[in-house]
Amino acid sequence: MRIPPRGRLYITTTVGVVCVALVAISGAEASDDGPWKPWWIMLGVVMSVVGAAVPGYEQIRKERQRKTAEQEAIEAAVEMRVTINDALDPIVRQLGRIATAANRQERGNLREATVPMVLDSAAHLIKGRRVRACLFRLEDGATKRLVPSQYAGRADAPVTVFTEGTAEGDSVFAMIRDNEHAYSADVDRDPPPGWRGSAGHGYRSFLAVPVVAGHTPYGILTVDAMNVGGVSRSDVPFVRLLAGLLADALAYGTNEEGIRRLVR
Repeated sequence: MRIPPRGRLYITTTVGVVCVALVAISGAEASDDGPWKPWWIMLGVVMSVVGAAVPGYEQIRKERQRKTAEQEAIEAAVEMRVTINDALDPIVRQLGRIATAANRQERGNLREATVPMVLDSAAHLIKGRRVRACLFRLEDGATKRLVPSQYAGRADAPVTVFTEGTAEGDSVFAMIRDNEHAYSADVDRDPPPGWRGSAGHGYRSFLAVPVVAGHTPYGILTVDAMNVGGVSRSDVPFVRLLAGLLADALAYGTNEEGIRRLVR
């Protein structure tokens, strides 16, 4: 049976106090000559050994736990690196296929096939509850809009459209122009500027990063989770990396093909 840390502290402290008390009593009783003197001496010796052994054992146990925790942390880090490598390697290979595509149609098909690869990686490598990754594509026009294009993860589809000239839209377009990100560990308590809370979206933690190649924006990549803190600040560099790979994939060949993009 595993004893909780607080319980172990109480037990070891009690044992130490009892041992000290019995050693003192044994010394006092052994000073008097009598038939019980050898037993008092033996009790004092035993209590001294126990009193010294218990803290030593606890120290050894804690050192073992520390080494075990360090080893587990190293193994977890190695496993995470392998997992990320397994997720990113197909995307990098896909970029090579796009760059060496034989014609415009093949390149376009490969570009579009990259989107679900990136979204799947974001949705499955972030350890929140029911994570969803979404790509909002930029639509040019008299009024710029970011519309939901594809998503991966939990089943509910994104429905928000970010329109320039609205509170939500202006905050997102400013984020793209400044190459920043929007993050909230709890959108109910601390929503990003212009964002509605989970009453409108159904999620609790949220992250959005721009999908930009050079100075040409293609949209935003968002990741959200149903639990508070499911998406953390430590996920920002990874999601930015995925957004950069996605932007590279979408940018290949667009100039030659005459696809116009908003340049800010």
